Amino acid sequence: MIADAIPELESSPNLDYRGEVLICDDEPDICESLALFVRKRGFDPVVTHMGCECVTLAFKQRPAAILLDVNLPDVCGLDVCAQLSDAAQTREIPIIILSANGDGNMVQQIRRSGARFYVRKPYDPNTVVAILEQAIQDSQAW
Repeated sequence: MIADAIPELESSPNLDYRGEVLICDDEPDICESLALFVRKRGFDPVVTHMGCECVTLAFKQRPAAILLDVNLPDVCGLDVCAQLSDAAQTREIPIIILSANGDGNMVQQIRRSGARFYVRKPYDPNTVVAILEQAIQDSQAW
């Protein structure tokens, strides 16, 4: 299991509930690892492996942020990102794209889709959580 091989993120026992984080990745181990890390920082992870379900959950639950893979089994994660970024109900939710694809054109596609952050796989989950917290803080300042 990936989560067992990753250094522990220090958690604060006094953290208040910080909202839901929607995690959408086709790899269960990645979802499990990210869910563990965001939970330790006071967030409630909501996990899906399908892009269409990600859209439905985002509209229904309005999470504090979304961690979204590009390569999903049903749709392209960039299409999910664009749909959520264009919709009035979800456009303020920060979306962080997680992808192993790192060619120069990918970064432009990610920006055009409406994502605010991009983290290339493989990544340190501590870094993802730090970016997640910054993205949420930035979106609340708007």
